[in-house]
Amino acid sequence: MGHRANLMIIREGNYSLYYSHWCAITLPNDLFWGPEAAVAFIEQQEPAEGWLDNAWAEGCACVDLDHRQLLWYGGEDEHYEIPLRRHLLKMMQPLWPGWTIEWASSGILDMAAYVGYPVEELISEVSRTITPLALVPESRDGWVRTVASVVYLDGELRLYPVQSELEDYLLQGPSLVELLNKSEGSTELDLNEWPKETPDQGFHLDLLARTIDIWYAPDAGTLLQQIRTAWPGWTVTDQRDQYESQIRLTEGKLCFKMENPQELTERLTSHLLGSHSSPVDTIKEFARLKAEAGEEIEVNPHALVDEPQDIPLDTREQLLRYAVANMAG
Repeated sequence: MGHRANLMIIREGNYSLYYSHWCAITLPNDLFWGPEAAVAFIEQQEPAEGWLDNAWAEGCACVDLDHRQLLWYGGEDEHYEIPLRRHLLKMMQPLWPGWTIEWASSGILDMAAYVGYPVEELISEVSRTITPLALVPESRDGWVRTVASVVYLDGELRLYPVQSELEDYLLQGPSLVELLNKSEGSTELDLNEWPKETPDQGFHLDLLARTIDIWYAPDAGTLLQQIRTAWPGWTVTDQRDQYESQIRLTEGKLCFKMENPQELTERLTSHLLGSHSSPVDTIKEFARLKAEAGEEIEVNPHALVDEPQDIPLDTREQLLRYAVANMAG
């Protein structure tokens, strides 16, 4: 149990690495308030004994004081909703003047590469069974996780709103082509006709050009490398979180939901001004109840440490008003 993250501060060419057992999902709130507050938060965490690998790291943050750069990923909704994430970064910028703020698309591997740590040491090899899976479109009341678009050999385009993750389809390699059914795809796709959820990943497969373009919201880790291995002879392009690339590649036949900036601001404001509930109290209460029931449980000592960002509400309100008033249009 936990939301593990590695945190880093770079000063005068050297980095200090820290560990938090709980902050991966709270990083938007921990980092939002500017570099001084972010550094103070990171320095109150546990000095790290080593790096988390890409299987365990659910968040990371690198505050480079030398080059005024912030590289990070984490959060809950921000981790999967690209428009919300982009709005958050835009809101942060006034409180990080002169800084470059970037999202770590490959998660902890991006942070390791940034400081020259051997990335290969942080790659967790997870064996998985590849199961044949066809592109079967979701119904209008279904949940669309991935948007797939296919250009067939005759040049015709078909679009498929599907539920599974893109890796479930693309790690099959070219055998996926044998499962394609042009008649099940649509010639146009307007996601405003689907429920509220916004897809967090997609791919464009061009059978004639032998190209695959991929975009995604969650950190990809080594996924792109795995897909390139599964599709020898094909060109696989990493579009990171640029879902607009699929609109261009489908020549406007795909339409994503239009987000309301005011609604995004309100959602983020509610989160940023919310109170922190310590998971440590929950763990302790759970352990106490188990002990009273005569059950012995072993609790990870890291799970009993939580050092949240501690900025008074009135200060947060003042900073947030300034950030919203000065964010770029």
